[in-house]
Amino acid sequence: MKKRLKLLFPLLFLLLCGCTREVSPISALSLDKMDEGYRLTAEVVRQDSPDDAISPSYLSVTGSDLPTLVNNLSNMLPGELYLSHAQVLLISEEVAAKSIMPLADYLCQDNDVRLSLRVAVVRGGAADELLQKSSEVYALSEMLDLAARNGTLPDMPLYRAAEALHANGTAILPSLYIDEFDQVAPAGTAVFSEERLSCFLDGKEIGGSTHA
Repeated sequence: MKKRLKLLFPLLFLLLCGCTREVSPISALSLDKMDEGYRLTAEVVRQDSPDDAISPSYLSVTGSDLPTLVNNLSNMLPGELYLSHAQVLLISEEVAAKSIMPLADYLCQDNDVRLSLRVAVVRGGAADELLQKSSEVYALSEMLDLAARNGTLPDMPLYRAAEALHANGTAILPSLYIDEFDQVAPAGTAVFSEERLSCFLDGKEIGGSTHA
């Protein structure tokens, strides 16, 4: 509860400052590859009144690149797009197989995107499907934060992954999947080399065995 109140504080601050323009805070994003272009899905925070529970709704747009996708998403929202609320970015295997540098650079250079934005690769399915499996706002973020603290998944937010790849290094990102109980669960780690997904490792440790 304390974490959610802290995350909502910037929105309350905007209201107290007398800002009258409505904002549309995004709590999570997913990116999928299509036959032509990409599909971006946003989890939008909604709270109709202070007494109501916070609940997510989902909007999807298509486009040829991320600037087009973000612009299309902004045009669908009732208020100003608010990306600094975003906690998690999910990308599909198909997206990860391409160069992720344009994606990482675009988001990291946007001053509205927080440095702690976590990115995870979705195995064996669409990223937007996994995004909508989350039963409550920030559940994915809490899962990845806890796994990073416990050392079961790498602690590598998007900006750190971009720095490693720019330095010709290797970036290791967490991976998620929908398990046999139709729940979101960790699925090991995704290793990136030369800007692209190289392989997956098992879910026990970063140096685990490689999946076939």
